[in-house]
Amino acid sequence: MRPEYYGNPAGVTEDIGVVRAVYAAFAARDIEAGLAHVAQDCEIVVEGTARIAGRHEPYRGHDGLRDYFADVRRTWDELTLHADDFRALPGSVVVMGHVEGRRGEHRIRRKVLWTWRLRDGLAVAVRVSDLGAAPEPGASAAAGPGTPDVA
Repeated sequence: MRPEYYGNPAGVTEDIGVVRAVYAAFAARDIEAGLAHVAQDCEIVVEGTARIAGRHEPYRGHDGLRDYFADVRRTWDELTLHADDFRALPGSVVVMGHVEGRRGEHRIRRKVLWTWRLRDGLAVAVRVSDLGAAPEPGASAAAGPGTPDVA
């Protein structure tokens, strides 16, 4: 028997749209656009940026998203999220991709997995998992050792 959401019906497609909107807001560094898609009680777990910023707890709620955007601005010279592959189930979206960043002369390129939970059309949680070094474009995946975790 196929699940009710087989074929990616509207509810699941809408969840992907919410997540895509948050990525677009991040790319534009438009905090207000991001807040429109995030629940007041959202939990944001991005250990790499948090660690660099000296933070030991997840970012929480709208103030947490504001703090995250501010930490990105303060700690990174460049940080680009590449959300390449979206998979959804009702209430959840998993995104596979990579992150590229620069702090001074240090550049990173990491494979990441973003796990999103959604409720009532808003993101209520996101967790970023670092999957290791991402190969440079055109390089073999076995090109060599990774760089420090920064996702």
